[in-house]
Amino acid sequence: MKKNYNEILDGKLVSKALDIITVLTVVFYILYSALKRFTDNIQLLWIPIALFSSNFLVLIKLVYLIKTKQLNSTKKEFNTLVIQIVINLGLAILITSYFV
Repeated sequence: MKKNYNEILDGKLVSKALDIITVLTVVFYILYSALKRFTDNIQLLWIPIALFSSNFLVLIKLVYLIKTKQLNSTKKEFNTLVIQIVINLGLAILITSYFV
């Protein structure tokens, strides 16, 4: 009995995921800033890279589910997803630039 994600989650997954991802992005950036400011250990910067990359992968999966019509979303939610993808990828690249 395979159900569509929209039936299970009542079409609210994308909006709830966007709320959570936005808050997590801010929290992860605060974590990154604190690690950068208070520690000299560059190896600890792998933690924010992993967190931003996991956020990026979750957002990519949501875009895939929307494009394959397994999730319903509005045009505004889709645009916000794309913006969040760019932000998370940009922050992961920013942190990675400190290793070079």
